[in-house]
Amino acid sequence: MAERIYLQHRATHETIAVGTGFNWPACLLGPFWAVTRRLWLIVLLMLVVDVLLSVIGLAGVMADLASLVLSIVFAAYCGANGNKWYRQALERKGFVAL
Repeated sequence: MAERIYLQHRATHETIAVGTGFNWPACLLGPFWAVTRRLWLIVLLMLVVDVLLSVIGLAGVMADLASLVLSIVFAAYCGANGNKWYRQALERKGFVAL
């Protein structure tokens, strides 16, 4: 089981647990995961990359294969960085690590 980092808001003392390591929901659900975490810039960037990869896939058979590989790499990248992005967003909102 992955470890968790606990963050507490300075003013409201609300505590949120953020996982460490690979984030499967960020990998498999991408922008939908980011919407649930209210990571609006990440949502926008994920959607732009997804659209660009889809457009690349329309160019032909080889481009379709390249698009598939790049989509898998991008999903893995999102999974590897999802928890970090969420933790950084919380820290910008005034949360500090306990």
